[in-house]
Amino acid sequence: MKILLIGHKGYLGRGLNEYFQKNNEVIGWDIEEDIFALTVDFLRKEKIDMIVNLAVAVDRKTPNYHVGSVSDHVNVDGAKHLVEILKGTEITWIQMSTREVLGPIYTAADVFPTENGLRPKFLVNEEAPYVPFNLYGKSKIISEFISESHPFSNVIRLTTCYTDYDHPAGNWVVSLVRAAVNNKPVTLTQGGLQFRDPLHTDDLGRLMELLHEKKVYGHKIHAGGGDLNMICLKDFILKANPKANIENIPGGDFGFAFDIIKANQLTGWKPKVLVQDKIPVIAENIRRGICEPQNK
Repeated sequence: MKILLIGHKGYLGRGLNEYFQKNNEVIGWDIEEDIFALTVDFLRKEKIDMIVNLAVAVDRKTPNYHVGSVSDHVNVDGAKHLVEILKGTEITWIQMSTREVLGPIYTAADVFPTENGLRPKFLVNEEAPYVPFNLYGKSKIISEFISESHPFSNVIRLTTCYTDYDHPAGNWVVSLVRAAVNNKPVTLTQGGLQFRDPLHTDDLGRLMELLHEKKVYGHKIHAGGGDLNMICLKDFILKANPKANIENIPGGDFGFAFDIIKANQLTGWKPKVLVQDKIPVIAENIRRGICEPQNK
């Protein structure tokens, strides 16, 4: 399969690129190439089978939507551009989205304490309503609907996705592990008892391959690490550095985890990579400042 990976130099992009390169031909496309420079002639010339759109502008500070903002341009206009160049083709399009289109869901009443931190009384499925609380979430909702214009598309929403490596941008995995391995204070609400369901990019890439191979289209799909990968942030950090200094700060984050039954029913997919096995690998790569595979 020939894959056009938009955003291949980003945090998740590098992880997906490493995975896809094992069994596919990958063309990377990033800020330098510009998503708006893509043409239908290029797609046909290169015989692209699948496009994965990781291009994103993240603005969590602005509550209201702003036409003409960077988020509007990249997230919304970028999706519109893909619709235009994909018109009349049967190229698979994976439009990446986020749990933030749903807004905060879990309250104190929705979780219960265990010896391994808080755990949810329910998991968030695809029927959860849109309740975005920032420009990022709102723009990603619009891009989800725009992608419906292409009949060979799917939306994949992520909670926490991670790679084996360090990255200048990264996400909470990188920032928290970096603080822990550098013996800096790690500040967490709830004392770090809130839960997450981290998903490795290898498992995400495999889900994308299965959607294409099985010709599954027209769905919004939640992708998380599943029950075996549910972990509280405190345990995550202590796995990276047992001597980490965790400081409790005020906040109402009780956790977040996706129901992944739909992905399994559509494709037979289940996550295989265990985050417990990967945390020491991530910590070592961050100590050494390794941002990508070393065998290139």
